[in-house]
Amino acid sequence: MLNRPSGRQDPLEPIEFAVTLVCAVAAGLLALLVLASLVLDDASLWFFDMPAVCVTDTAMSGSSSALDGAFGSYPGVSITVNGPQFCLDDPSAGQRALHLAGLTTSWGWNAGAFVFALLLIRRARRHGPFTKRTARGLNAFGWYLAAGAAVLHVGGAVVGGLLLRDMTEYWPFAMLLDPGHVPWAALFTGIGLITFARLMRLATAMREDLEGVV
Repeated sequence: MLNRPSGRQDPLEPIEFAVTLVCAVAAGLLALLVLASLVLDDASLWFFDMPAVCVTDTAMSGSSSALDGAFGSYPGVSITVNGPQFCLDDPSAGQRALHLAGLTTSWGWNAGAFVFALLLIRRARRHGPFTKRTARGLNAFGWYLAAGAAVLHVGGAVVGGLLLRDMTEYWPFAMLLDPGHVPWAALFTGIGLITFARLMRLATAMREDLEGVV
């Protein structure tokens, strides 16, 4: 088995430090927010006391002469608004729950990605980066990102559409067809990790064969 490098020779130490720092800061901020909501009289978790439910339709754009003056544009300059935001000032309990479900799903997926990455890095440092176990973990992480990005796109567009149908007369599910709404970075990062994991498995098998010959 490939011995784990130590000290300054460990190539995974910088990325582990960065991911650990992000996870620690996020957990600390969440803990402070919860603590403030319990201790302070005027503080509360905003999603439990949501004043309005807002959805930004990224697939919609428009322009109007009234917008030119509203944004203080100079003569001869026209303004086009991309992704207008629609808000329900007095949402029902079902609309609040639907909106919260969409938010928590997105946040949970992002938080899970950082935790998954941290566990994968620590596994690679413990067992070695070029092992079958690490390759399997990298492949699983790639599928988590790629499949999760696709699910988030479809789920977010459906949730947004269900809310938008109560706020606009236009077809509310246009975000399903909007390429700008797709998390391309996460999608292609996941596909890249799946490909790299396959290369790692091949390299690991070749190394084991060479060790067997020697």
